[in-house]
Amino acid sequence: MAKTILVAIDLLEDDRIHRMVKDIQFLARKADHYFHFVTVMPNLRSLEAYGLDCDSPSVIEKKHQAVILLTEKLAHCVQQQFQLPKEQYQCHALIGTPNYNILELANKMDVDTIVIGSSSRNRHNILLGSTADYIVNNTNCSVLVIRLIIDDTLLIKNARIKIKNLFLIPH
Repeated sequence: MAKTILVAIDLLEDDRIHRMVKDIQFLARKADHYFHFVTVMPNLRSLEAYGLDCDSPSVIEKKHQAVILLTEKLAHCVQQQFQLPKEQYQCHALIGTPNYNILELANKMDVDTIVIGSSSRNRHNILLGSTADYIVNNTNCSVLVIRLIIDDTLLIKNARIKIKNLFLIPH
């Protein structure tokens, strides 16, 4: 049975993307798994942080140009980091609030599973960051949250999973 998997990527978190590679490659071993990679830029003021240069004077044109450049940047990242066959994935770039946009795309693509990293360092959200927490609590599909905590001496990698259908990744 084919599985459609949405993988949310924050292009500003290069080290965290690298830590997701083995999990995504494990999932990709099944040829019938299809991936939708998505990145969400909060607003047009973030262009410089993403290393994008949009020279259009019109806001509408600038947004369109930013989405194209962001999609290209994500595609390059996926190709370099995850090394999946091109027929096994599609890249999407959006501008807006990450939680809402990720869920909207997940619903539109009718995905079976959402994979998202969590980097919250807040004691109150010890397992999940706010975006991951929102997605876990507001979707009907399975969610794999890859929890990455970095402190000065130790890297701890845990996963919290909301399970609709059993879906585990051994390490």
